[in-house]
Amino acid sequence: MDSLGDFLDEKGGEKELLKYVPSKWEKLGDLLLLPSGSFNGWNNFAGQELWQLVANSLGGKRLGIKGEISGSERRPDVQLLLGEEGWVSHKEHGIEYSFDVTKSMFSAGNLPERGRLGELDCSGETILDLYAGIGYYTLPLLVRAGARHVHSCEWSEDAVFALNHNLAANGVNEICTVHAGDNQISLKVGGSALSLNGTCDRVILGLLPSSEDGWPLALSALKPEGGILHLHGNAHAGNEIEWAEKIASELTRMSGRKATVKHLVKVKWYAPHIRHCVADIQIS
Repeated sequence: MDSLGDFLDEKGGEKELLKYVPSKWEKLGDLLLLPSGSFNGWNNFAGQELWQLVANSLGGKRLGIKGEISGSERRPDVQLLLGEEGWVSHKEHGIEYSFDVTKSMFSAGNLPERGRLGELDCSGETILDLYAGIGYYTLPLLVRAGARHVHSCEWSEDAVFALNHNLAANGVNEICTVHAGDNQISLKVGGSALSLNGTCDRVILGLLPSSEDGWPLALSALKPEGGILHLHGNAHAGNEIEWAEKIASELTRMSGRKATVKHLVKVKWYAPHIRHCVADIQIS
């Protein structure tokens, strides 16, 4: 902050602008991602000199500002301020995630959930990840949780490219099958029967704001003796338990099999009064 204050003094800027300097950011490799709204009003001073100063102060070499996540492919609107290349390599829980920040999303707020899945004992399990992205949950399940095989579905070509890269980089590409394209199509045999019907021990449904379109696929994929759904969604604050129980009731109705909420995780705030939650639901 002191260096930015000195910068404003030198350029004749108002100290009032310092209130638009962010107090938090994400560091992905050598690239720093600032939150939306950072440096509002600094237009007269924006340029290589300012962005180099910010990057140096925060220990990075590249700099960007996050925008909104939009579209069916969940593409981030990231503006690169310093540097021309958006590809980064980020390591957490001993797992390497590489991706292009301008083409694929990566939520720092989901770190605890990625960590939690990696701590599960999935030895010998076959798992279906219906919305795999760059491997947010596929990788922890394979690298740390000991899954026997994961089937990963993703329809963004950019995310599929990063997913394949990450599987190889972490040495688990031989135990993962990537189903590229719309999972409603890529998982079907001859356009009808589900290719994984009755073969999976658990299914990851990590799509926001709702993964409801994938529920029939998930239920069909589970083994006859049952399994677990890790179902993501948005719930109103204070009604998280009711949200999960309502979903379990609907899954029971759809499948004719008892669905029971075994665990509920409040991951992070998605919007004011709206919380991103994960319900671990046991299907009998």
